[in-house]
Amino acid sequence: MRKLLASLYNKENNEELYVFNVTHTICIIGMIVICAIAGFFFEDHRAVYLSFGICVLFFLTMAEANRTLKIKRCVIIMSVVFNFIYLPEIFFYFDRNISVIPVYFLFGVTYSVIMLDSKTALLLGGLEAIYYSALLFFANGMMSSRLTDATEHDVRLSFVAAIVSVIVVGLCAGASIRFRFSFFRKAQEEAERMKAEAMDAYIAKDMFLINMSHEIRTPMNAIVGTVDLLLDQDVDEHVSESVYNILNSCNALLSITDELMDLSRSENGEVELFVSTYDLSDLLMEVINMMTVRLTESNLDFFVEINHSIPRFLYGDSSKMRQLFVNILNNAVKFTHTGKIILRVDYRLIDNESIELIVDVEDTGIGIRKEDMATLFTRNEYDTTDDDTNIDGSGMGLSICSQIVKEMHGDISVKSEFQTGSVFTFKVPQRFTSMDTVAGVPDPRTFRILVFEKNEEYTKHVMKILEGFGIDADIAHNSQDIERLMNINTYTHVFISNERFDECEKVLNNRLVSETIVAFLDIDDNIQITKATNVLTRPIHVLNIASLLRNETNSYVREVSRKGGFECPHASILVVDDNYTNLNVASAILSKYKANVLTALSGKDCLRILNDNEVDLVFLDYMMPEMNGIDTLEHIRKLPGNKYTAMPVIALTANVISGAREMFLEAGFDDFMAKPVSIDRMEKALRKYLPKELIVPVSLLDGDRIQ
Repeated sequence: MRKLLASLYNKENNEELYVFNVTHTICIIGMIVICAIAGFFFEDHRAVYLSFGICVLFFLTMAEANRTLKIKRCVIIMSVVFNFIYLPEIFFYFDRNISVIPVYFLFGVTYSVIMLDSKTALLLGGLEAIYYSALLFFANGMMSSRLTDATEHDVRLSFVAAIVSVIVVGLCAGASIRFRFSFFRKAQEEAERMKAEAMDAYIAKDMFLINMSHEIRTPMNAIVGTVDLLLDQDVDEHVSESVYNILNSCNALLSITDELMDLSRSENGEVELFVSTYDLSDLLMEVINMMTVRLTESNLDFFVEINHSIPRFLYGDSSKMRQLFVNILNNAVKFTHTGKIILRVDYRLIDNESIELIVDVEDTGIGIRKEDMATLFTRNEYDTTDDDTNIDGSGMGLSICSQIVKEMHGDISVKSEFQTGSVFTFKVPQRFTSMDTVAGVPDPRTFRILVFEKNEEYTKHVMKILEGFGIDADIAHNSQDIERLMNINTYTHVFISNERFDECEKVLNNRLVSETIVAFLDIDDNIQITKATNVLTRPIHVLNIASLLRNETNSYVREVSRKGGFECPHASILVVDDNYTNLNVASAILSKYKANVLTALSGKDCLRILNDNEVDLVFLDYMMPEMNGIDTLEHIRKLPGNKYTAMPVIALTANVISGAREMFLEAGFDDFMAKPVSIDRMEKALRKYLPKELIVPVSLLDGDRIQ
């Protein structure tokens, strides 16, 4: 018996069944009381038998629900029998001037409301109310005549019956409602407790991500900084190419780390946007760079088509935008083994302040089956197992992409044909903050370019880009075309594929050309073209071509011999970091500019050095023992003297979790520089935050330009 009772009233087994069993137990007790009342008030014992039958039916439906777990079906059966059969039967045949059946009807309706879901309870309760109202209306004349002929004993009996019915129904219904509310209250308390535990776990995971980011980026800072310094030396071109590959691979690893952390933070299904002004061209460069490195070991061609007139500086969440690009591109790479992947970035003007950014990722992969299309963006994984493709896996973060796009009030969709390929498209509105475009050239009429690419498809792609800029260009199909065209026309640039250098080497060596020779090569290739002055890394797109024509140098457009910069010999710069390697790397980079570099291993050392020295700029790490970067900054701003209030302080940190930049700027930092630190970013910071009189342009040897 104890085991039976334990199984019936153990909410750990099934909470819904536990509520059903307790409520039915209350109903069975109530019906036993009603049987006794029926025996007292009704002379016809059939009323007792009928009431007892309903009591037995309550017990049977309870047993059936425990056996089959068909709880809703059992509740509906009891509601229909009790309200549509039992009560009308008692009312018409056994009432005898005791008009208290409506009170019991309320008990039946309460049972339905407590036990059923809201829609079913509303429907069934409404039908019961209509049905019973009709019965009362139909019986109104008969009841009036009965009450007119009632004796004093009948009136007394009716009065007692009314009191008893109210007591019985009140106790049963009250006990059921009280139990239901107490159960809900306990469930709510449990939910709040679990929510608090989940929040603690979320905060703990957040701290873990921050610490993880810091631990990964600390050694990466040393690698990237050292590699950047090595590239600044006069090294052999073969070594330089290998070092560039290391640098690009490190940057790709950092991008992957950032995206995995963002993916982990989105596991709770909530997406929080941190909006600020960002550079779309820089974001696209990062994404393209990462995907290029990932594709080095594949046989895929990667094409990038970008509308060069897209506004460059947008207002939105750059981290989430990067995640959209990377997740969808990673998905394309994962399920594409041969052929190509095309990234298209376009826009549509919404009004004078905003655009709709339109991004397509097309691949020639295995495609998606029609039956998987409907749920593609509603789950983190989709099965692509197929006998013909022998591939299984998951699309990385497509559901998260859908959440991000939805939060940005955009749209995401896919067109796909199984075994042929897919096109993923997302459109998100973004405000733009200036009329600058992602790519532009000074004056297209001043350029004329000769293109000698590795195949027809690549040639068409490059020509399309040049035509978009309005630049005159010619195509060479062989070395004879190169020699003929160069004799006829004067070119500002000659684009030559690294793979076809052998075909034109003799022509180039026999001819002293004033044109800028630009080598097109894959990221893992070594340069073969000896006369090349610049290297353009595939994929070729409007960003790297525009950078080339504007004489800019970056990870996609680099001069064969690295150019010089400027010096700041009279600037005093303080670097604060608790890691010796990071201090050495930063000091080495700053020494290139002849700056006076001071270093501190802690916040206390930082304050001491500032008291004893004149400092023009501070690079301040965040994750330090005793006093972190924000605490140290607060102490700096409180030092006596106006110079400490205005002195630029840049957060130098490995914390790149979403919202980190906003946190540091809100804390009072002038800027945010994520580790690993590169020469280019350090140079930009020096140019921006050092007083202009401390920046001294330097003219280098060998006819290099002044920067």
